[in-house]
Amino acid sequence: MRVLITGASSGIGRATARQLAGNHDIAVGYNESAAAAEEVVRKAQRAGSNAVAVQGDLTDSAAADAMVETTVEAIGGLDAVVNNAGIVDPARTSETTDEQWHRVIETNLTGAFYVTRAAIDHLLPGGNVVFVSSIGGTAGTVDASYAASKAGLHGLTRALAREYGEEGLQVNAVAPGPVETAMNDEILEYLEAVEFRGHENIDTHLPAYACQPETVAETIEYLLETEYIQGEIVNLNGGMQFR
Repeated sequence: MRVLITGASSGIGRATARQLAGNHDIAVGYNESAAAAEEVVRKAQRAGSNAVAVQGDLTDSAAADAMVETTVEAIGGLDAVVNNAGIVDPARTSETTDEQWHRVIETNLTGAFYVTRAAIDHLLPGGNVVFVSSIGGTAGTVDASYAASKAGLHGLTRALAREYGEEGLQVNAVAPGPVETAMNDEILEYLEAVEFRGHENIDTHLPAYACQPETVAETIEYLLETEYIQGEIVNLNGGMQFR
């Protein structure tokens, strides 16, 4: 399988690249962290994968198109996309600037749409798309801009699953709770500062409060390799929220 992973220079994206390395060919999508992306590529190559780093600001539709085309040329095609690129810029709603709102929505939601739109013709017939969402998309944790962007991914997941399912395209999302990443540290610092009842105040029903990026990566691999799962939002939150 030939897989493009966006936001793959760190965190969940990097863990996903490492999880897939050796069994799949991968394109390591990144925006600013070239050195980190190249290190992920080197490790994937040592594991036996055809791997390449591809740069692009995914809030720019032309850059998203170019990332997909570069991937196709470099690894010989495209079978799956993991839309993982995302940011957080938390603030109280009354203090959120237009710039903050648009930056988060355009990166987390619009960027994922741009990449997927560019990839669809390469993926069909068949193919697989996984969106990396968050418990914020259903529980409203973190802040308004982040929660709205992740809730949007849920709607996008289900709409695409209905639209392209008959052509064999599988579309699903994974929605983690807290994950031990630098982004989660930023979220927790904000929630503590504003005393917001975000996900750090929701009990899990397992001993662990947060999971590791590798746990999310394993779930992503499962969605990529398992047939007959369609339009699902896979909760990975230790029981913080039941559906």
